[in-house]
Amino acid sequence: MTPKHILDEMGLRNCDCEKIQEKNGAAVYRVRTVQGCRILKVFEHDPREILFYDMLRACGVPTVPVLAQTDRALLLEDLVGSPDWRLGQTEDLRNPRIAQTIAAWYSQLHEAGRTRLLLDELPNVTKLPNQANLQALAKQFPNDAFWPLLFAYERPLRQQLDALPRTLVYNDFYWTNLAVSRDGEAAMLFDYNHAGRGYAYSDVRNVVSSLSEEAACAFLDAYGPVNQDECTFDRLAADIIALWNASRKGRFPQWAQSSRTRLMDGTLLRNLHCIMTK
Repeated sequence: MTPKHILDEMGLRNCDCEKIQEKNGAAVYRVRTVQGCRILKVFEHDPREILFYDMLRACGVPTVPVLAQTDRALLLEDLVGSPDWRLGQTEDLRNPRIAQTIAAWYSQLHEAGRTRLLLDELPNVTKLPNQANLQALAKQFPNDAFWPLLFAYERPLRQQLDALPRTLVYNDFYWTNLAVSRDGEAAMLFDYNHAGRGYAYSDVRNVVSSLSEEAACAFLDAYGPVNQDECTFDRLAADIIALWNASRKGRFPQWAQSSRTRLMDGTLLRNLHCIMTK
């Protein structure tokens, strides 16, 4: 279905529509209407983002305002011209006050996810790759000390990891996905194409690793206590998941380099030993 047909279905006709981006099965358009600019997102295969918007709005978690939707498309406010919100900037990652507002949004997200009956409809984004994929990783990133021990301990490791409490997780923090209120008193994340269900600490680690030291401390203080079991398992699972996601790229991405380093320098082996002796 073309953007024109989707807009017609939404009751918007004779609009100027410009494609901004297309990746991962989602196309993004800027639509100029008589009321102003809007953002149209069309999902070719995976409508997860629509479900995520529905869940968050039902729970009162702030999102970009949804002006119209179909089963495969969302019409959103264009934050470029929003009177209430602005797009994130790199400077925001060094601002302790903004870090606190980001923590407030994540706290709402995780609390909402703990009460959602539809959580199982979302993919589990913090689970280990299956055994065949782990075997493929072992061939691509050989380490004679780590992989044999992991495979020997794989079954109880999966059981313990799967037993961690699950909630809604954003799973893709970056300043380009951040919106900050014009008065600086609130923040929210948008673009939920990597979101799903998982353990909450994966989001905490993802955010803190992007912030300055001062902002990271402000985030953690505002977010509050974290599950220590999640922290322990995340020190292993996060890098394995990152390596698996990176292995499917045409070129090994820079964001996964630290995970490869921790595999090669023995950090993952030590983290696995910590879990085995816990």
